[in-house]
Amino acid sequence: MAKISLIIPCYNVEKYIDRCLQSVISQTIGLESLEIICVDDASTDHTLIRLQIWEQSYPEFIMLIPCSHNGRQGTARNIGLSYASSDWVAFLDADDWLEPDFFEKLYSITAKMDCDVVVSRMERDYSTELTYLENRSSDKDDQYMVIDTDEKRNYFILFNSMSNSACARLIRKSLLLDHQITFPENLAYEDTYWGSLLHLYTNKVYFLEEKLYHYFVNNNSTVLAGNLDYHTDLLTVQNMLWREWKERGFYPRYKDALEYDFLHSCYFSFLKILAFRYENPPYSLYQLLKELVEEKIGNCQDNPFLKEIQLPELYQLLLQSLSLSLTREEFQEFIRCIKSIGL
Repeated sequence: MAKISLIIPCYNVEKYIDRCLQSVISQTIGLESLEIICVDDASTDHTLIRLQIWEQSYPEFIMLIPCSHNGRQGTARNIGLSYASSDWVAFLDADDWLEPDFFEKLYSITAKMDCDVVVSRMERDYSTELTYLENRSSDKDDQYMVIDTDEKRNYFILFNSMSNSACARLIRKSLLLDHQITFPENLAYEDTYWGSLLHLYTNKVYFLEEKLYHYFVNNNSTVLAGNLDYHTDLLTVQNMLWREWKERGFYPRYKDALEYDFLHSCYFSFLKILAFRYENPPYSLYQLLKELVEEKIGNCQDNPFLKEIQLPELYQLLLQSLSLSLTREEFQEFIRCIKSIGL
């Protein structure tokens, strides 16, 4: 039985999938330790053909699941998880790639430490070739974190300690299945929902301070593309997440931390999307965003974490705007101000 089930959602990645899979079959842990599950999300290019060639070349190790309808990345990941048979699960985006010893390094930690999750560092990479790092150090020491009190959980949520990404980590499969931690389907920005739930259920996590995952900076990726309707999916996903917090009993237990998280993941994030992903940001979306936040958390100025943590200049500006009723013209000027400060 394989030690790790690796799930790779694939959609129109014919230019990148060979690099991705080459980095997987070259893993020093050995192919016999990996169950590679590739889910083709109804690609319209030659991605499926490339995956079929890979499956034919490595039939014992690569499982190809073709989908007849596109359900976005969250659906593909959920499908992949339903096929996973190993105790440990990893997710890899099809335009990214791994350092050769990614799995050997992370899995060796699970053998020595009691962990729910093991996280490595990412490297933002613009290369179009399969390249590896000469220096993988982050100049920080590894950290083993046990979240066993509400106070620790509050700060674990507050600092988004693991990030919301599904990649660059090993996850105990039972953690996901036992707590029904799945991705929203047919929606973009699915990671913000999934990652938040993972922060609420993870009790023991090891942070490996080594850059072992290459995150390809793709200007055509979902989060970087401009003027597209699916950016509003972020609001839908955040609304779903808020409801999930309540139904699962985490709110009001972690009320202040979750409201702070909502400000960042919903209000701040969507204002930045309006500023940097739209040529002419719709005023109606700004109004919708304000209504959503005001309905959920009302006056956020009383949140103790806002007084405790010093926000960067951009976030201070975004926070101040929550108490204002901007006209259409004032909103456009506000967007220009955000752009001038930059990310």
